[in-house]
Amino acid sequence: MSTDRDVTRIVRSWLHEDAHEDADRILNLVLDEIDTTPQRRARWLARRFPVMNSNFIRFGIAAAAVVLAVVLGINFLVPNVGGDTEPTASPSAAASPSAAASPSALPPGVDQPLSAGTYTLGDGFPVGITFEVPEGWVSCSAGPVDQGVCKLSTDTEPGSGVGFLIVDNVVADPCGPSNELLDPPVGPSVDDLVAAISSLEGFEATAPLDLTVDGFNGKQFTLTAPATEGCGGTWATESRTNGVGPSEINLLRILDVDGVRVVITAAHSPEASAEQVSALEQVIASVHIEP
Repeated sequence: MSTDRDVTRIVRSWLHEDAHEDADRILNLVLDEIDTTPQRRARWLARRFPVMNSNFIRFGIAAAAVVLAVVLGINFLVPNVGGDTEPTASPSAAASPSAAASPSALPPGVDQPLSAGTYTLGDGFPVGITFEVPEGWVSCSAGPVDQGVCKLSTDTEPGSGVGFLIVDNVVADPCGPSNELLDPPVGPSVDDLVAAISSLEGFEATAPLDLTVDGFNGKQFTLTAPATEGCGGTWATESRTNGVGPSEINLLRILDVDGVRVVITAAHSPEASAEQVSALEQVIASVHIEP
C-alpha cells in the first residue's frame, strides 16, 4: 500500500459516513485527535512506519489536509462508505489495457536461441499454430513440415523438445534401415497413424485417449522406445525419418485439422527431471490452432 493511500485512509476514517462535511471542521478534529490520542496514530501507520518522529507527524498532518481538500473538492470519495473501503476512480482514470504482443515466427534450422514468449510456426506448415516457449530453448526444425523447439542437453540435464509434424508414414522395421517405410503407406486418418505408431515392434504404447484442441479432434498417447541401441526408427515426414534414443519417451497428440493430420510430440529421456517434463507439458498445453 502506498503512502498516499495511507494518508487518504486516515482522512477518510474521520469522514465516517458523511463525505460532504465542512473541510475546516474535519481538519480541526483531525488535529485535535492527533494531539490528544497518540496511540491511534501508531495504529494507523505502524505496519508501514514502525518508528515515527515529530517531523514525520507534521508531514502527515499537512499531507492529510491537502488530500482532504482535494478529495472534497473533486468528490472523489463515495458517500456512505466504510473507513476501509477503497475509493472508486472514474472510468476515464482507468488505464487502458496494453495490446498483446504479436507472436514471433519460429526461425528455420536448428540451435537458434529463442527468447521466452509466444511463437507461431514458420512458413510452409499448412496449419496455423501458436505456442509458448520457456527461457533457454532453441529452434530445432528439419524442414517446413517438421518444425520444433528444444532444450539442449547439459552436464546435468538431458535434452528434450516439442515437434510439430506432418507425418506421411512409419518405418517398416524400427531396427532395420531407416529409409525402409511401410508399403503400402499408412492410411490418411488419425486412427490409421495411431495404430501404425502403436504397433512399432519393440515399442510400448499406452491406450489412445480422445483429445480436442480448439475444436479439432484427435488422439493422445505415450510411446516408449525399446532400450536396445539402434532400434529407434519411428515415423517419416517429407524431410526425414525420425529416430529416437533408447527408452526415449514421446507424448504424442495426433489431430485432424480440417483434413490435415497434425502430429505434436513432446520427447524426453527417462532420466528427465520432473521440472523438465513439466516444461514440456506446459508448451504442449499452450498450443492454439488456427486452420
